[in-house]
Amino acid sequence: MKRAWLLVLLSVTGCNLVRGPRRDHECRSTLRQIMAVEFAFHSEHLRYSTHPHEVGFAPSPGNRYLYLFDKTGDVTRRDDKPSPPPAESVGYGPDTKKRDRTVEDLLPRLPSEARALLGLEGTCPDCQLTVGCIGNLDDDADVDVWTISTKDRPGANRGTPLNFVSDL
Repeated sequence: MKRAWLLVLLSVTGCNLVRGPRRDHECRSTLRQIMAVEFAFHSEHLRYSTHPHEVGFAPSPGNRYLYLFDKTGDVTRRDDKPSPPPAESVGYGPDTKKRDRTVEDLLPRLPSEARALLGLEGTCPDCQLTVGCIGNLDDDADVDVWTISTKDRPGANRGTPLNFVSDL
């Protein structure tokens, strides 16, 4: 009996090692982190912010996604090209030192319907915020787009990532 369980455990573990973790985990996990800092910021300031630097957010080194807090504005780049001042940035680009993607690769592929959802809605303190991420997880033209919001939406409760377009 013990050998059978060991065999099952090894085969399940082996399958997971071969397949590896889902690459969209970075986006979903980071969006949850963003919501946590936004909720904390809102509890103190009675508003949300579309400037990641203001709420104390920066993605981990090696990020493969572009994170956007608003539908318009410039993002902080993770390469050697010029970036806006941190207080004016509305997002972070992918880490081009570790990944073969740039802001220019990803931003034009963000569907206009997804982009229209991003940013602040309403008047604070009763405002709502939607943040998104976009990445290309393989070498095709498709992108992976997720959003998260401070409000309930069809398909996702408040603070829950929602897949807009899948690249998997």
